[in-house]
Order: sequence, then structure tokens, then C-alpha cells
Amino acid sequence: MNLRKVLWWAAFFAVGICLQRAIPGIDVLAAGLLVVLQERRGWRVFWAALALMLVQEGTGTLDFGAGLIWYPALIGFFFIGQWLFETRNMLFVFLLSACLGAAHFGVALLMARLQYIAADLPTLLDESILQAVVIPVVWKIASLTRRLVVPHENPA
Repeated sequence: MNLRKVLWWAAFFAVGICLQRAIPGIDVLAAGLLVVLQERRGWRVFWAALALMLVQEGTGTLDFGAGLIWYPALIGFFFIGQWLFETRNMLFVFLLSACLGAAHFGVALLMARLQYIAADLPTLLDESILQAVVIPVVWKIASLTRRLVVPHENPA
């Protein structure tokens, strides 16, 4: 891995963690996994998903396990959607984000019930909608900066 890739990932994680602290309840880092999935590099997807899961599990407010459901759901939705759409298409990203918003609601509700925490459904619904809105914006910014920093990694 060259220095440009390392610097891009370091900046992405730093900005993503700061955004997640500023907007609690959403996962900004999921857009990074989406960028790696679009590059179609198998081992990078594995390592990025592992790193993202560890960061989410370490910084999240729920007990261990939410990231183990969330990121495989993102990967699953991505692979199901790629059969129907071009993965770099904005419509694909919007539909994937809507599915991830619904998955956020389900995963958070499931984890709250498993931990005997009362879930505030209106707040959870707001977080899920915000999750669905934030992912396309962060994905667009991340994919553009990735293309600028590591231009040879993104096939046209």
C-alpha cells in the first residue's frame, strides 16, 4: 500500500470519526466501505470491513455485535444491488442508502432489545432517515477525494 492510500484512509477515518461524534447515531464510515466495494478489490474489502467494524465496535454506544450485523448487511445490499444497477450510479447509491437506513433502524432496534434498553422509536426513526441522507453525500465526497488522491485505483 503506497503512502497516498494510507494518507487517504487516515484522513477518511479522522474526518469520519469527527463527523460521527458531531452527529451521534449514524455511521459515516460506511461510505468508505462503499467506495472500496466499488473498486472491486476483494482483499481490500475484507481489510476495510474489518477495520471499520473494529472502529465502530470500539466507538459505538451499544455492546459488541452491531457492527457484525451492519457491515455484512451493507455488503449484502451492495452485491444484490449490483445485479440491477451500475454501482457507481447515483440512483444505486440512493437506493442502497435507503436500504441502509432501514437496516440501521432494524439493527439498532434489535441490539437495544438484546441489551434490554428501551428504544426511543421516533429518535431511532430520525437517526435512520439521517443515515440514509448522509451516506450519499459522504460517499460522493469520499469517492471524489479518493479519485484525486489515488487516481489509478478507480477504473472508469
